Amino acid sequence: MSMPNVLNNNDDTTNRQQKISKQDWRYYRYKPSSDRIKHLLNTQMDNPRKQKESEPRTIFEPAKFSLPSRYEVVQILGKGSYGTVCSVNDKINPDNVYPIAVKKITNIFYREILLKRAIRELKFMTFFKGHKNIVSLIDCEIVSEKPYDGLYCYQELIDYDLAKVIHSSVQLSNFHIKHLFYQILCGLKYIHSAEVIHRDLKPGNILCTLNGCLKICDFGLARGLAPQFFTSKDNYHDITNYVATRWYRAPELILSENTYGKSIDMWSIGCILGEFYGRKPLFMGKDSIHQIHEIMKVLGPPSKEVLLDYGSLKAWNSCHSASGSISAMADWTELYPSATLEALDLIEGLLKWDPKKRLTIEQALEHPFLTSVRNLDDEPVCPWGAFDFSYEYQLYSMPRLREFLINEVAMFRGDRVKCNASKPHFPQNIKIVEEARR
Repeated sequence: MSMPNVLNNNDDTTNRQQKISKQDWRYYRYKPSSDRIKHLLNTQMDNPRKQKESEPRTIFEPAKFSLPSRYEVVQILGKGSYGTVCSVNDKINPDNVYPIAVKKITNIFYREILLKRAIRELKFMTFFKGHKNIVSLIDCEIVSEKPYDGLYCYQELIDYDLAKVIHSSVQLSNFHIKHLFYQILCGLKYIHSAEVIHRDLKPGNILCTLNGCLKICDFGLARGLAPQFFTSKDNYHDITNYVATRWYRAPELILSENTYGKSIDMWSIGCILGEFYGRKPLFMGKDSIHQIHEIMKVLGPPSKEVLLDYGSLKAWNSCHSASGSISAMADWTELYPSATLEALDLIEGLLKWDPKKRLTIEQALEHPFLTSVRNLDDEPVCPWGAFDFSYEYQLYSMPRLREFLINEVAMFRGDRVKCNASKPHFPQNIKIVEEARR
């Protein structure tokens, strides 16, 4: 069955639609042809660099990549359900000291959840561009030709993620841990100052250069919180609780049906700080109930007041099922014998059952554990103010989502042409990651 042309509303299209059952039409009308995507790309009049079919391209068949001819694919770095990442060389500027990684996000025009995540990632990376502890987006483009179609994001190539560093044999001193953790806090302060929560902070979503510079990445689950951009009170209560990787998920995301805030990110970085010392995740639950059990083994059971604040019968039942014979919290000094008392105090302040008692990002930065590495010049707030996410309430259909993404790419490329992005920042004071190669 041929797919109807959703661009045209002529009689021929109407006749073809009448021949398709309602169930089939609901499916086909959200599957745009490559011709439609091509048309949308070519009608973005504000894009100074429209995609031209005649422009020479580099084709890399193993990854189904189509890149501008100036780039040459070096190797495939990774593949997943979300897309493929390759490292590339710039043939025009081969001496570029900042290598490039290209992430191709596939199926974005056919799966709503991937399309929404791609839009979020592009919006947030554009909004936070320039902070040294947040990954930089160099360029992006949409390719419509099959089988190479997808959103291509050009980023600085960073050698490792933090998980590989933590779980390697490299020795991490207290100074190393302070320095690395401080960078996470600096990046997160910038994000939180824009009234945004990341919602998926974990070592795998924090990149690490060979010089020990950390950069927060993967904003596909991030969300704005500024109340002025909610179109109604109901929208605020529509924020999903099914976010964050389970091992780093705050207990209120598992137990509560109420709304949540920046404190869920603070829980996640508390888990990361513990992982620096333990060299393994702190709470490794196999499912939601087991995750609560693992948290109870360390923090002890939550108080009745906290459970009442969670406001959910599910919280009572889950905690009762998970508690067993657990009655008290573990001894942090036995859990992490190599950690200083200041480090343990910071971990304990971040890992609280009650989100209202959890340290904020400002309080964490002021903690004595970080005094020796703190530099106020490294702690800017986002100068653009609160992130405006009201666009999400206007994107209620696949056609709107597709056109919105194409417009965002066009605007990003227009801004990139007008001003060059600042070069990535690489601190020179520590070099600890080279040993992770071994």
